[in-house]
Order: sequence, then C-alpha cells, then structure tokens
Amino acid sequence: MSAPERPTIHDVAAVAGVSHQTVSRVLNCPETVRSSTRTRVLAVISHLGYERSPDAVRLAQRPRR
Repeated sequence: MSAPERPTIHDVAAVAGVSHQTVSRVLNCPETVRSSTRTRVLAVISHLGYERSPDAVRLAQRPRR
C-alpha cells in the first residue's frame, strides 16, 4: 500500500477556484491578494492540510546565477 499523496499548490488552487500563482502570492506576499481571496485560499490550505515542501522552499530561496 502506498502512502497518501500530499496536496499540491495546484490542488489548493483547483478547490479555491484560483490560479496556482494566486496561491503562491497568498503564501509569499499576502498583502498583494484581495482579502476575500486570501481568506478563501487559506481556508482551503487548512482544509486540505497543504504544507510547503521544505526542499522547494530551499530551491526557491537559492540565489540565481
């Protein structure tokens, strides 16, 4: 039996009815997202149990060459 898959940013976006870019903005620059949208996305994140991948966060924070 395989482990259940973790929800992705695309899963959150689909359930919240927004783009994956909007979910990213909610997580990274919440002040740029309308309050009602931010609230909806955060509720879906909580409901699905979405957690950022530590590896992905590290990769995104690396300086670009």
